[in-house]
Amino acid sequence: MFTQCVWPFVSVTLRSGSPPLEKRFCTSSTVSDVSMVFPVLRTITQLLSDSAMRRLYRGRARLSPSELDQFARFCRRHLRLEDGRPLVVEGFQKKMLTDFFAGTTETIILCPKKQGKSTIVAAIALFHLVTTPDAECVVVAASREQAAILFGQAAGFVRRSEWLRERVKPTLRELRSRSDAGKVRVLASDADTADGTICTLAVVDEVARHRSAELYGTLRDGLGPRQGRLIGISTAGDDEASPFGRMRQAAYKLPTVEREGAYRYCRSANGAFVLHEWALEPTDDREDMEVVKLANPASWQTIPALRRRFDSPSMTSWAWARFAGGLWLAGEDSAISAKEWGACAQPGLEIPASAEGVVIGVDLGWRWDTTGFVPIRRRDEDARRDGERGDLIEVNRPAILTPPQDGSALDSEEVFGVAAAMAERWPGCTFVIDPEAGGEQLAQRIDRELGATVLTHSQKPGPMCEASQLLSEAIAERRLVHPADQELDRHVLAAAAKFYGVGWRFVKPKGKALPIDGAIALAMAIRVLNATEQVPAEPRPGVRSHGSPVIFT
Repeated sequence: MFTQCVWPFVSVTLRSGSPPLEKRFCTSSTVSDVSMVFPVLRTITQLLSDSAMRRLYRGRARLSPSELDQFARFCRRHLRLEDGRPLVVEGFQKKMLTDFFAGTTETIILCPKKQGKSTIVAAIALFHLVTTPDAECVVVAASREQAAILFGQAAGFVRRSEWLRERVKPTLRELRSRSDAGKVRVLASDADTADGTICTLAVVDEVARHRSAELYGTLRDGLGPRQGRLIGISTAGDDEASPFGRMRQAAYKLPTVEREGAYRYCRSANGAFVLHEWALEPTDDREDMEVVKLANPASWQTIPALRRRFDSPSMTSWAWARFAGGLWLAGEDSAISAKEWGACAQPGLEIPASAEGVVIGVDLGWRWDTTGFVPIRRRDEDARRDGERGDLIEVNRPAILTPPQDGSALDSEEVFGVAAAMAERWPGCTFVIDPEAGGEQLAQRIDRELGATVLTHSQKPGPMCEASQLLSEAIAERRLVHPADQELDRHVLAAAAKFYGVGWRFVKPKGKALPIDGAIALAMAIRVLNATEQVPAEPRPGVRSHGSPVIFT
């Protein structure tokens, strides 16, 4: 007599050189003897390749409850870092991904910088691509620069893994599955190409940096048809009144809110939304590295490593609080401290007439903002004082022009007159101008009528982040001296800092109509001064210029 046993599902583990990706699928087969189960399993395992197994699914692949462990094995076996070491998923990363791999629809993770966020995002996207049939994964970065970094990280993993190269094809903008229509796209937050996308996975990198909640909402609403998931990873933001700031505040009102040291966990009643956050309390001692370590769970963020970051001359108090402590700060403090700026003062300093190597940064403002001309140069060896460093930058007294601010524009002849006077004082000087907002016309006129060299410098976030940070470092390291000019002092100390993707730049302080044009002009000049000391002999590809082979973009 045979016992009739109905098996609701069969679980198959595939091993063909891959981590065991255990798939479950329903079967209506009725097995008349338990002993027949094992031959059935062997036959299925032999006959089905992993691509065929994937095609058995419709919608999101339903992996076993050990999907998180499978992800960790996938990382360890098939993902190699740039130094050749395997990617190891650490304990804190497993903690923040537990709900995600259990099927939670929205997972938000907040932690300080240098916790491996970009690396884990790339790993999640690749794992999803090779385990989900016809995967539609969109990774959205806060800026085009960060999008390029994320794509490079993921493509690098593929390039360094023979197993992945057999399954994934990198293209210019996508990672595509070789076995089905699955793909991973990496986009910047200002892209409109996510409209209409029905995602199986949406990853929002640096969600606190996105300018609006519209894209997040578009991606979230596109999850339903294929039971997709969304994961957002970010450092702390600068405005708790922003859309994401309000989302975070709402999370702390959910039924489940747990705290353990610097770690917080929030979960909705139905489990569809979770938030993980590592952050100090505002009252914590941010100069105690053992305290700061509590908010930095990555093993490589040791106390000595944190100390080195804290002691860096370019580290500011607001940046340390937000990016190492996880604290939400509005960025109201000046990006440059008055103490550090004051320490660089040499009252009455002037660059001598006819001096060589003078670079003049120009930031134009015609109706409301001021226009600033800021000349700088490397100090001559003969003029150095005892003990002064050899790379000291001298800043001359600037020319700041203020428009009527009644809606009428600043006289263009007055602006050109300042340029002409400076070109006469320092023959052979170089002007650095943003080609936007009338800068192109001014550059052409300087080139045509004064014969001076003109370099055009973009004021987009990428180049201005570099310029702002170079100025900050020069001030912190006392590699700059200035004349203690009241107008320039006011502009530099009014500049706040705003984070863009992987860097920060000078911006006007929120809610205040304070001019910072002198600081912008000075930062542009310093970036060009540093770069032109290593100018290539041949023009750079695709460069337009005025009297010079170099353009700064």
